[in-house]
Parts: sequence; structure tokens; C-alpha cells
Amino acid sequence: MEELKLLPFVDPKLKMPPDIFDFEKENAEEISEQLFIAMRRLGGVGLSANQVGLNKRMFVIGGSSNIPEKVIVNPDLLSVSDKTTVMKEGCLSYPGLWLLIKRPMGCILRYQNEKGEEIIEEFKGVSARVILHEYDHMLGQNFTMRASSLKIQRALKSLDKKVKNYHINKRNS
Repeated sequence: MEELKLLPFVDPKLKMPPDIFDFEKENAEEISEQLFIAMRRLGGVGLSANQVGLNKRMFVIGGSSNIPEKVIVNPDLLSVSDKTTVMKEGCLSYPGLWLLIKRPMGCILRYQNEKGEEIIEEFKGVSARVILHEYDHMLGQNFTMRASSLKIQRALKSLDKKVKNYHINKRNS
């Protein structure tokens, strides 16, 4: 398999829920390894198959001490906690854009691992946030849909300012 590349955030495929992963037709271990390689190369802690143009209901998470590496295939969100928290969140599909997003502090997910074994697992804290972020991609959604247009405009303005400062500093050095 060739190197996986992110789809541009405007690609309509990102707004469509991906198809169920078929373990009889495809090798989840090989695909998940490619997803991990791409996630690490891009500097993320989660990556959904549909973000790199693969129409598969799967994602990988991990890459930090707070988030163990996991392969999540055909996830089904069973429940979320009543308690919520607001944190800054970014997405590989939106480089440099950070938004304050309110999410549940925990969730319970039923999924299959890369071997096709069914697992029901509870996630808390940052792991739950990453799971819920990637699960949004399974619904054809993304984190910008959880923020007000005012928050998005402020974040884009801030990003634009950072880009301009970067170019000014680059010219002056």
C-alpha cells in the first residue's frame, strides 16, 4: 500500500459515513498499520480511515502516554457520561485549527479489534475525547460541527494571524 495522504477538509467523502469493515474481504491488521504510520508521520493521536480516503469504518488512536494504541473497527457508541468538559481540540484534517470543544468525560464503545474480536470498553478523560472525536468521523462529522460559527471565526482569525507572523519572521531571518 502506498503512503496514505490526508484528504482536503473540503472533500465530500469526509461528510459521508464510511462503510462497515468486512474482515472476510480485507486485512484490518495491514490497514491499521498503515493508519498508525500515517498518524505518527502527521503528528496526531488519532486517525480515521476516511480521513485518508479509505471508505472503511475504522480508526486508530495512540501515540501519547495518556492514550494507549488501539485499533477500532466498526465502532458502536453505547453510552456517554453525563459529566462534560471543555478542552482545546484539533484535527489532522484542519491543520493549525484549534477549537474549544465540549465533550462527555467518558464513553462506552463496542468495537472490533484488528483481529475481528468484539470488545466493549469504557474510555475516560483524554482517551474518551479522542475516541469521540474519531467516532464523529465515522458519522461523517468533524469537530468544527461542535463549535459555534463565532468560535470558528475567532480561531480562523487567530490562525491567519499566526500564518502571517510566520511569513514575516521567515522573511526577516
